[in-house]
Amino acid sequence: MRARETRSPAESGTPLRPTAKGRAMRESLVNAATELFAELGYEQTRVTDVVTRANTSHGNFYRHFKDKDEILLAVLEPLIKEVRGSSRARTGAAKAGLPTEAELCERNIDFFRVYAKHRRLLRVMREAASRGGSASSFLKLWLEQREFFITRTERWLAGLQARKLISPAISTRMLAEALGSMTEQLAYVSIGLAPRKKPLKEIEELGRTCGRIWYLAIAGKE
Repeated sequence: MRARETRSPAESGTPLRPTAKGRAMRESLVNAATELFAELGYEQTRVTDVVTRANTSHGNFYRHFKDKDEILLAVLEPLIKEVRGSSRARTGAAKAGLPTEAELCERNIDFFRVYAKHRRLLRVMREAASRGGSASSFLKLWLEQREFFITRTERWLAGLQARKLISPAISTRMLAEALGSMTEQLAYVSIGLAPRKKPLKEIEELGRTCGRIWYLAIAGKE
């Protein structure tokens, strides 16, 4: 008589309740992956490298993550939240009226500071997005983040337009697309691809320049 096959809860699809030990192992793997992706980039980082850096086994890795892509998504999640928060309007600013140039400069400086903090990993996200084709989870992630920023800016511009603070002739969607693309590309090229980490003075100058362009585009005046 054939012995009955037994399967673990994970194999049978039953969710496993994370233990303190399991959470610690997952954190150790994510920390190791964070370091390695920043050091080596997307292509050169392997699961074996992560396992070795975390001083654990392949079995432990695959208990928590399906593959290299899944752990990279875990690495990127918290920093994406931080980048989103960095460019958010200050409390009450969205209802206060037309922003000043100084306010827009400050908002852009905050964004570039956070981008600089995570520049290597954000560059890895772009690298992974460009490698996977249209089905890539990273291409989808990058496009989702881009759409988040553009949609948020578009809603803000539409609010200013509804209160007759900016020209009714402005296409809020196109302006949001243009400003968002400019800011993103400046961050990627000037900070992400730079051979060295930029000093704070250069990051602030980048933010002031970008903030002035935002102001002139929105206010339509010097």
